[in-house]
Amino acid sequence: MDMKRLEIVLMRHGSTPWNEEKRYLGHTDIGLSPRGRDELAAVREKLRDRSFGMIYCSDLSRCRESLREVRPDLIEKAVYDSRLREMDFGAWEGHTYDQLKDIALYRQWLDDPKHATPPQGESWEAFESRIAKFLAGMLREADKGAPEHGESAPVLLVAHGGVIRQVVHVFMNAVAFWDIRIEPGNLLVLTLERTEEGWSGAELGSV
Repeated sequence: MDMKRLEIVLMRHGSTPWNEEKRYLGHTDIGLSPRGRDELAAVREKLRDRSFGMIYCSDLSRCRESLREVRPDLIEKAVYDSRLREMDFGAWEGHTYDQLKDIALYRQWLDDPKHATPPQGESWEAFESRIAKFLAGMLREADKGAPEHGESAPVLLVAHGGVIRQVVHVFMNAVAFWDIRIEPGNLLVLTLERTEEGWSGAELGSV
C-alpha cells in the first residue's frame, strides 16, 4: 500500500542584534536586524512560488517579521503559536557565554541541559512537552481533508533554532539535537512518512 507523506519546510528567523552579539535569546521579544533582513533574501527567492496547506509561526516578532519579509501574502493565513517560541533562558536571557561561564549552574546546564534549568527559565522537559503538543495538533490538521495515500499539502513552519532542532529530532531520533545545524535565515525540509506505527522522518534536506 502507498505511504502517506508530508513535507515540512522549516524556516529559521533572520538574525537579531542579540544573535549577532551571541547573547542568549529565548522569549525576549526582539525584532530583526538589518543583517537579519538581508539573510532572508535567498529564502524569499526559494519560497516565492511555493504553496502551503498550513503556515505556522512563532508569535515572537523576529519570526513574524521573517515571514513578512519572505511571504507577505501568507501573513493573514498563518497560525501564530506561542508553543513555537525558543526555550526560555530565564535569568540568562541577554547574557553571553563570557558573562555566565563562571556560574556553576550554567556549566552544569551546558554539560547536561536535560537535568539543569536556568534560574526562572524553562526546563528541558517543559520545552520538549510543548513542542510535542504542537506537533500532535499540527499532524491532526494535516490529516483533515488529506488524501488517503500520497502527498499531503506542504507545511511551512517559521520558528527558532532550538525549536527546529527539536522538531527534526522528534521524527529522526537517530539525529542528535545538537547535530542539527540551521543558521539564521535558512531552511531545512523535513519529509515525513506515515505507516501503521505512526509518523517518522524519511528525509532531511534543503530547498
